[in-house]
Amino acid sequence: MVASNNKDNTAVLIPNKKIRLFAMLGVLLSLPLIYALVYYTGGITYVYSHTMYLSILIAGIFFGPYFGLVVGIISGILLGPFMPLNVALGTLQEPLNWIYRLLIFSLIGFLSGYASFLLQKNAMKIHKLSSINPETGIPNTNSFLDITKSYLHKPLTLFTILINNVDNIIDILGIDVFHQLLKDMYFDLSNHSRKISIIQPDRNKLWAIMEHVNIESDLTELMTILSRARTIHQIPLFVDYSVGVSAVTTVDDIISINAFSESDIAARHAQINNIQSYIFDDGKMKRRSDYELVAGFANALLKNETFLMFQPKIDLITGKTTSIEALIRWEHPTKGTIMPDRFIPLIEETKLIHQLTDWVLDRALLTLEQLHQNGFKLGVSINVSAMNLFDPRFYERAMDIIHRHGVDCSWLEFEITETELMKNPTESKIILTRFSQQGVKISIDDFGSGYSSLAYLTQFPINTIKIDKFFLIGLLTNPQIKHIVNATVSLSKDLGYQVVAEGVEDQETASYLQSIKCDYAQGYYYARPLHPTDLIRYLNQ
Repeated sequence: MVASNNKDNTAVLIPNKKIRLFAMLGVLLSLPLIYALVYYTGGITYVYSHTMYLSILIAGIFFGPYFGLVVGIISGILLGPFMPLNVALGTLQEPLNWIYRLLIFSLIGFLSGYASFLLQKNAMKIHKLSSINPETGIPNTNSFLDITKSYLHKPLTLFTILINNVDNIIDILGIDVFHQLLKDMYFDLSNHSRKISIIQPDRNKLWAIMEHVNIESDLTELMTILSRARTIHQIPLFVDYSVGVSAVTTVDDIISINAFSESDIAARHAQINNIQSYIFDDGKMKRRSDYELVAGFANALLKNETFLMFQPKIDLITGKTTSIEALIRWEHPTKGTIMPDRFIPLIEETKLIHQLTDWVLDRALLTLEQLHQNGFKLGVSINVSAMNLFDPRFYERAMDIIHRHGVDCSWLEFEITETELMKNPTESKIILTRFSQQGVKISIDDFGSGYSSLAYLTQFPINTIKIDKFFLIGLLTNPQIKHIVNATVSLSKDLGYQVVAEGVEDQETASYLQSIKCDYAQGYYYARPLHPTDLIRYLNQ
């Protein structure tokens, strides 16, 4: 027999106290009001008496058959001997008339209450059946909210318990023995001296919730229960567990089953590393998460989980869009949208960066073709990593892609940060010069964030300097930053470079950049990164 610690599984199906209170007040107030309505509209002869059905039905539905019956009787009496047939003439009702109505009112009150009772009873039964595992009787994820309601405003310790040798137990002893094992574990855990709530989200997994005291002592207490010798049908069982532990400190962390994501990760870590338990460590798990991201990236490119968005670059003199910057996004099937600053640094540490840059170049030129076909003669820029410049085949691959799309190289711009450029300046200069000779423009991205100088950069075939957005944040309020930006723009133009300011978010900054003869600007003031279809709509406007 499985004991349940989920005593209020179905409370959500019954109207809460506040709704019932309003219903009760509504019924009690409506009875005299409806009586007055019928009386002052001329008596029972007219149709207004039917309004009383609303009070009777509400009474039955919300408070059951007996209260519905009582309200039906009261309603029948109010509209019976106390209500004339015609007020103006003073005509009374025939006794048979109001007695019959009283019986109908009473019957409707009772039947509506009884029907509501049956409906709630069946709804409770359905909810209960859907909230427990039919084989084990253990609450499943449908009961999550019911169980966690009692833990609101409390710090919690969450456990994920994986039974590693489930297949061996089932193959050798049968599925019934395994189900009985889960029932025994559930009984021991849920009947412990400390309150432990159990949920079975999967065949070989249990989730446990315990009010937090100390994560190590909480784990020791749980492991003591799990380590008990287990015998089913006089057969001793060896059960191999992996337990993951995490802590939850706020109410918001326990409002969904995602609260167990960290304990699930820790349990899988324990399982993979053949250890009995593991407490979630954000730093170590982040490294593992990083590894999983990198491992899944090549497949993401093939499955079209990655896509490009484009941010316009604006000519500060004409106010028109002159080119667009391609920005990659990753729509992960389980993690949602992953921004480039989360995965690009990881990809750059692997050879996948070459596959990524080739993919971006191909998709960016495809979009450029479509824009040109629609009459928008714009250029496109893509970000290039120093790792690409160190690849001896990068030049040939990139030129093959460009020729395949039939795009003139003058429409293409490669952006590379000054920090990346300085990793190997000799190699960088050689490969960038080859691209520049073909007409590809070269831009230094995030200028000012590194340690190079404009004088040093003159040895590279650079066309454009992009001022790092950090400088634009304090441009109008910090005199020192204003001097730096002024000097950068002035010197860049003296050296023959065009200047782009990125991160422009307001009219005042845009106007100031225009006044110091900055050439181009990017930022949310003009447009956020756009999908290709939104980009065309933006350009049309």
